[in-house]
Amino acid sequence: MQRRYTGLLLGLIILLPVCVGAQNLVPNGSFETYRTCPRQDNLLAEAVPWYNPSRATPDFYHRCFDFGQMLLPPHSGQGLGHLFFDRGWAEYMGIRLTQPLKADECYYFELFVATDTPGKYITETFGAYVSKEPALNPGSTERINASPQVLDNTPKASVGRLQWQRISGTITARGGEEYLTIGSFYKDPPFLGSYYLFVDDISLTRVTLDLGNDQTLCSRNDRYELDATTPGAIDYRWSDGSIKPTLQVTQPGKYSVTVVTACKALTDSIRVNYALDFSLGRDTTLCLGQSLQLAAPDIAGATYRWQDGSRQRTLLVEQPGSYSVSVTQGSCAVLNAIQIRYVPPPTLDLGPDQTLCGTQTYIISPDVTNGRFQWQDGFLSPNREVSHTGVFRATVQNECTTLTDSVSIDYSGCDCQLYAPNSFSPNDDGLNDTFITTGCGDITIQSLLIVNRWGEVIFETQEEPFRWDGLFRGQPCSAGEYAWTVRYQLTRNRQTTIEKQHGPLLLIR
Repeated sequence: MQRRYTGLLLGLIILLPVCVGAQNLVPNGSFETYRTCPRQDNLLAEAVPWYNPSRATPDFYHRCFDFGQMLLPPHSGQGLGHLFFDRGWAEYMGIRLTQPLKADECYYFELFVATDTPGKYITETFGAYVSKEPALNPGSTERINASPQVLDNTPKASVGRLQWQRISGTITARGGEEYLTIGSFYKDPPFLGSYYLFVDDISLTRVTLDLGNDQTLCSRNDRYELDATTPGAIDYRWSDGSIKPTLQVTQPGKYSVTVVTACKALTDSIRVNYALDFSLGRDTTLCLGQSLQLAAPDIAGATYRWQDGSRQRTLLVEQPGSYSVSVTQGSCAVLNAIQIRYVPPPTLDLGPDQTLCGTQTYIISPDVTNGRFQWQDGFLSPNREVSHTGVFRATVQNECTTLTDSVSIDYSGCDCQLYAPNSFSPNDDGLNDTFITTGCGDITIQSLLIVNRWGEVIFETQEEPFRWDGLFRGQPCSAGEYAWTVRYQLTRNRQTTIEKQHGPLLLIR
């Protein structure tokens, strides 16, 4: 297709294509023009170039003079046609088309009808007939003997009183047809079954598809709407999968559409380009102290103007703000902008490494600024209590950067021992009522076993808490000597061993 260039200043004007509808081959199809304002019935001939094909008397009404015959407003405009049908009486309207139909071409026909007696209206008889010669019956009021290419197939139950309804269809031309006749064919109304029809907005158009010439727009700020609206279309399928008659162009490329009608499928394509297709990029966040070089495209013959009035192609950014450049080439001037934000870098301090002994615990309290804090092992709370050897790592992150810090907790600097009392008194006085074992942070107790002096097992558990209340099968044990054994896991210097320890125990009553 021939290429056309369209220039827009700053892309502020929305560009829409000029939609030129298919040419209606029916002159005065809406009965708007007339030779003389009709002031009575039977004056179809005043709506030139319409003519009466028979001896019957079709009507033409117009709001230039309203004498009460126009029972409803025209479907559009100011005028309409009016036909009467009875036994032995059939009125028609004839017209010569603006040009003959072309052989094997598809044409879409459409008109609108309304009646004040829908119960008498005979469907599947009213329609349109195109022919090479005019269909005439000048000496009679009887039906014209012809086979119309388009008939009304509206279900009778859907015909309302004085409600406009569309009659449409497609015609595949044999070639040379240049006369159109509108009326009722095939059937006469029954006795006392006469009725009137109002007729308006008659059109016959060749089914074509034209998306227009290839387009070159200024920039992506411009909007271009492709319109594939086709008379009689039953399906639209664009190259991007959309199915509406129109498509909004948002980026350069080739666009195509296939339109399906009852008589043919049509395909057309168009290419849309941009003369100044550039962007300064997405809004950006920088760290304090950083800089950014903005660059407009290097286009021959283009001029540049930044928001500060400078006219070079590039601009160095060293502080926050909104930055924009206008690039002008010929009749195109495109403005693009970017927002620059500066943020301070994050800080993170988990504190100094710790050396602990025995049952000591330590709470790590991170010192965090300007970012989102997260422990690397997934621990949720920022502050965490630790009681065993390990290295604990965390990060803090913002748009500027990500920082990592760690703190080491070490229990290996002193002996790690298991602690157990050598006596207890389960007398419910709140003092030393249970026997319980504990260990430093690197000891994990796994089981506790209590035996009497004869080696019989009195109590055993593999679950916390590892304590004995002085009962055996729910009954108090007698005072005397017992023995305990604890099995535990010891982690030291990143090595793990399984240990056992036992000792005497005196139960006091």
